[in-house]
Amino acid sequence: MEKRLLHKTGALCPTCLKELPARVEADADDVVWMERTCPEHGTVTTRIWPDAAHYEHLRSLAFPKTAPRPNCAATRPCPFGCGTCSRHERRGTLLEIEVTRACNLHCPVCFMSAEDPTGDPTQDEIAAMYEVIANAVGTDAAVQLTGGEPTCRADLPDIVRMGRARGFWGIEVNTNGLVIASRKGYVEQLVEAGLTGVYLSFDGLTGSVYEATCGRDILDVKLRAIERCREAGIQVVLSVAVMAGVNDGQLGDLLRFALENADVVAGLALQPAFTSGRFEADVPQAMTAGDVIFGMAEQSDGLLDVEDFWPLGCSNPLCDTGQFLVRDHCGPDERFHRSGFYPASRVLTFDEYRDAFNPSSPQGSVIPDILSRRGVGVSDGLSIIVMNYMDAYTMDAQRLRECSMMVTVPDGRALPFCSYHLTDAAGRRVYAPWCKEELRDHE
Repeated sequence: MEKRLLHKTGALCPTCLKELPARVEADADDVVWMERTCPEHGTVTTRIWPDAAHYEHLRSLAFPKTAPRPNCAATRPCPFGCGTCSRHERRGTLLEIEVTRACNLHCPVCFMSAEDPTGDPTQDEIAAMYEVIANAVGTDAAVQLTGGEPTCRADLPDIVRMGRARGFWGIEVNTNGLVIASRKGYVEQLVEAGLTGVYLSFDGLTGSVYEATCGRDILDVKLRAIERCREAGIQVVLSVAVMAGVNDGQLGDLLRFALENADVVAGLALQPAFTSGRFEADVPQAMTAGDVIFGMAEQSDGLLDVEDFWPLGCSNPLCDTGQFLVRDHCGPDERFHRSGFYPASRVLTFDEYRDAFNPSSPQGSVIPDILSRRGVGVSDGLSIIVMNYMDAYTMDAQRLRECSMMVTVPDGRALPFCSYHLTDAAGRRVYAPWCKEELRDHE
């Protein structure tokens, strides 16, 4: 099948993880593919976007790059030797601290392969990771405590308190919600310690979805966790691992659920499932971020168009896109939607959005901030984000060098999320947890 070249980049051989020259091409149906050839393991072709025109449109919307402070030399090829190395082109805006490998679930699609708490960082090591973030981007950066399952640590409130004492204004916990749902008063302890948000895995609105993604039906647990957060007065972002044939038909339902609960749900983060870590689910085809954008637009009852999904400014435009939905407090308006919400793009042009980009801000150009400065109420709106993580099959070296989501480790480094969690086709990690040991099998 004849294809037309869109651009060239670097990609990986999924078997040996060697960076290879790659061609990004559109086929006769305008589907976008990335092709590379490994001298040892042959040619690999990966579907990376459903529509070439939309792919090229997003690429044209790139924001200016704010360079990071490198703390190591680029002495090894990508994705090895991250740190942040001198090749990296964008600063971190969301910094993760992995506080444990322990987990109270065994999810078939866990990118962490989390289960073993051996070697969890001490509080002193976690303090060092807070210091890494403060030195790299300052205390106005957003910090996410993740795992494994962070609530498996009895000292999680102390870890939150430690970050607040260091001066970080935004600290959220990435959780499956089991402990929050089952232990009355627990989330209040975290709020009292200084927690500002809960990033809750929430893959769908039927039990069958959780049987596929989590191994058992825990929908009632998820709903109870949201109610606990509502009672505690802390905002929730619903994190959805989108899988073809499992929950990709529930995108519109998830949007409507989030809007109906916008008093506590502040965001809907849609993440096409990627195959780093443990991925035991049998799906017909890997989802791309483009599939999610088109699917959400189709299922939103006219609330969203494909063109409403704008790059978030802090990273490569193919990595993070989103939109902010504003609650209409002024009554019906023909420009807006019967749901009582409307996209910011109805009152804000993309040029205005890009012109408001602040390169000195850790978050860059944030739509709610722009609207707020214009006197638009945003406290009960909803952010929608599509996060396009990469694995060994989809890794684009240029996108990796623009990653703004970093994982910190005790030795002073901040690694791009997609390289830190990267595993080869056999499931072997490139980086050991917290980089406490060297893994050399891929060199």
